[in-house]
Amino acid sequence: MIPIYEQGSGNGIGHGLSSFVQRLDEICAEHLSKGRAKSFAFIFYDFTDQAIRKILKNQGVFAQLDRLSGKDLSIFYLHAGTKATVEAFNAHFFSALGIEGQVALPCVVFFRVREGVIEDVEIAQLESADLIHGFSELYGAIQQYLSAKPAASPEPSRAIRLLKGGTKFLSVELFRAALKKSMEFFFY
Repeated sequence: MIPIYEQGSGNGIGHGLSSFVQRLDEICAEHLSKGRAKSFAFIFYDFTDQAIRKILKNQGVFAQLDRLSGKDLSIFYLHAGTKATVEAFNAHFFSALGIEGQVALPCVVFFRVREGVIEDVEIAQLESADLIHGFSELYGAIQQYLSAKPAASPEPSRAIRLLKGGTKFLSVELFRAALKKSMEFFFY
């Protein structure tokens, strides 16, 4: 679990929003080369969704999801942003991943990076609106993704569906450049 902070660089773990966008390709390459991750995910949520916000702020939940993801998955999420930042973050990342209009909040978007290319984008739509079931659903979606064999089944699961349409392959550099350009108003 890797938080992305609206300002600053966090408290030892995580990245500032500006540095994250600028270094996304380096972060992914570093995690892959050091064996910290085999794939990546973003947790996207609505700023007004108090249950998801509480889940992501809870240290016990953070620890459980961090243990679950282990060295197989690096999970990024925006931590304690303002409403405008969360909305812009979601919109720009959805656009850069080519999934705008195909997902509803909250959701988890999983992807792999191979040779500088983003591919195998999968979406876990989260439906539970309360704190206890929301954590269970989030944990279950991540667990299911981690236990699934890549492209093993042509039948998408209930929790995770293979992205249909949109961007199948996207250069990480192109993704980062699109994010940087679309989010310039936050930094300048």
